[in-house]
Amino acid sequence: MFTSEPSLPERIERIIRDTKIVDPHTHIRCDQPTAPDLASLMSYHWLQTELNSVGQPPADRDPSLPPDERVRRAIPYLRKMRNTAMSWCFYRILRDLFDFYDPHLTEQNYRSIIDRVSTAGSDPGWASHVLNERCKIETLVTSLGNKSADPAKNPSYVKYMLDAHYLFCPGVATDLTPYFTGLTSKTAYFSALESILGAGLGTPAIVARRLNDWLDSVVRDDVRFSNTFIPIQQRFNEPDETAVARILARAASGGEINGDDVDVLAGFVSWKTLEWHHDNHKAFQIAVGAEYFICDGKSIPRFQQTWTSDMARVFHRFSNVRFDLMMASDVLSHEVAVLARQFPNVYLSGYWWHNFFPPMIEKNVAMRLQVAPMTKFGGFLCDAYYAEWTYGKLQVVSKSMSAAFSHLIESGFYEEEDVPGMLKQILHDTPRDLYELA
Repeated sequence: MFTSEPSLPERIERIIRDTKIVDPHTHIRCDQPTAPDLASLMSYHWLQTELNSVGQPPADRDPSLPPDERVRRAIPYLRKMRNTAMSWCFYRILRDLFDFYDPHLTEQNYRSIIDRVSTAGSDPGWASHVLNERCKIETLVTSLGNKSADPAKNPSYVKYMLDAHYLFCPGVATDLTPYFTGLTSKTAYFSALESILGAGLGTPAIVARRLNDWLDSVVRDDVRFSNTFIPIQQRFNEPDETAVARILARAASGGEINGDDVDVLAGFVSWKTLEWHHDNHKAFQIAVGAEYFICDGKSIPRFQQTWTSDMARVFHRFSNVRFDLMMASDVLSHEVAVLARQFPNVYLSGYWWHNFFPPMIEKNVAMRLQVAPMTKFGGFLCDAYYAEWTYGKLQVVSKSMSAAFSHLIESGFYEEEDVPGMLKQILHDTPRDLYELA
């Protein structure tokens, strides 16, 4: 019997499947690393966004509904979005991990897959099977708040990042753990500082000293780096400490501070946080390129015109910080690749949020390969909440990355034998070294 030789993209996909991977940005919870049921698997907000866009009523996704009912109500809307990359990703999870080969979920077949997901989710070895065996994930980094209180549930291959979002952009980043639980507004900023730094924050010098002490105590051992996202409007500017001193004195004495005051304080804390990372030669991960909470809480990809030049000055000023950029917008793909090419301390990781789709991934892989040294960008991050989505999103990246490499080989820029070494570098070595995860 004759069989055809695998195509060039298929051969590259096979190499990716055999390459160990470091994932520097997930939200997997050590207490619940896999989806306990199909409704939970479908609760991933990337999928929920599309269900909403095709008209599913929010009431149909109410967490108080029984899981089986939430799945049943989603069935007609899943069919309407069957063409999208996220739908492909979802059905690839069902096919590869749960042996579900039907083209659609229907009223007739959904209960069988519900049982399979629930059975796997109750298996204590399922997370390791998906992450370590199927994905070849050697190390992953999740939010510090996802660390289990039970040490036995924290695998050695899991490391952590400090989510510093609320310190940088209060009012946009809310309700984060473990330090900012329950905070949902900008006006809570000073009390948030007191919750981690203690009372008596009457002067800039006190805040700076205690902030340094707090970071010393948190970003250490298996907490490898800090992470934040910043709105497109945000800039890192050297603070006016006279203005900061006036606001702190008023707040410490019980006086009210307004939104403009909070912006000044957040700017000061952001600058001092970057100074700490500079002094300690630490990595700092920044997610950027999205406008938040527009039109009833939606997000869209966007940049402002001066972002690249403004941030270049920050990268230059804090030259000991290893800045890793996760981009939600394709608008500045070329500019950020050039930043990584020119600044020794600027890196790029993966394809984040609105950028996580095959055309953008393929474009960015090809551009970064040709513009920036391969030690300056990482090839994968999943931003997943369950291990199953890590697997699904890796399939999207694998196909897109294989297409980019294939085109460059066919165009004469690389030889096929160059591919394994480059894949090892961008999927494993670059994020390992950037975040000191060895």
